[in-house]
Amino acid sequence: MFAQRLTGRSVAAIARDLNQRQIPCPSRADPDRNPHRTGHRWTLRTVAAILANRRYTGRQV
Repeated sequence: MFAQRLTGRSVAAIARDLNQRQIPCPSRADPDRNPHRTGHRWTLRTVAAILANRRYTGRQV
């Protein structure tokens, strides 16, 4: 996801690719931690949130 974004792919294109490849979204992979989400597919917001997450980007440890 991060490598794709660095090459210039849009958040929408990344979400579409994850859904087409049937990669489980976080709420489907761990429904107990995400009971408020449906878990059906990746959304723009989910991808954008992961890409902006300070822990994933290395700005917070």
